[in-house]
Amino acid sequence: MKLYTEIIALCDYAIIANDNKLSIMGIFDEFRAEKFPAGFLDKYLVATINGEPNHPYKLTVELEKDENGHNLLNPTIVNALTSSNGKQHLIIRLTSVGLDQDGDYYFKIYNGNEEIGSTLLKAIQLQKKTETAEVHIVN
Repeated sequence: MKLYTEIIALCDYAIIANDNKLSIMGIFDEFRAEKFPAGFLDKYLVATINGEPNHPYKLTVELEKDENGHNLLNPTIVNALTSSNGKQHLIIRLTSVGLDQDGDYYFKIYNGNEEIGSTLLKAIQLQKKTETAEVHIVN
């Protein structure tokens, strides 16, 4: 069976309960900043993988700008062992992720050289608001 992701998302927080239920809170796909470079200190990449039952996988998580193939994250290796149904929930803590400029960023999960899932993060530069005074003349 080919390994793939059923769920993949960026979020503020995630947990796996004792009964193996995955809870994801604060899912997002946009990051807004007043200026770049910018980034975030503490977020999570969450995925549910599906593959061979009771099988170990050595996965790599990468962050690419505009799908250029250059990894912007520190080396991130995830050792996963699927359960008897072939699934495994993954929660990867992302700390101090820097974004050099606005645009499209892709968080990708690889099994060897094969991409098994990705999610897009749009980095958006906020427009500076110019203050204008409204004048009303009263007679």
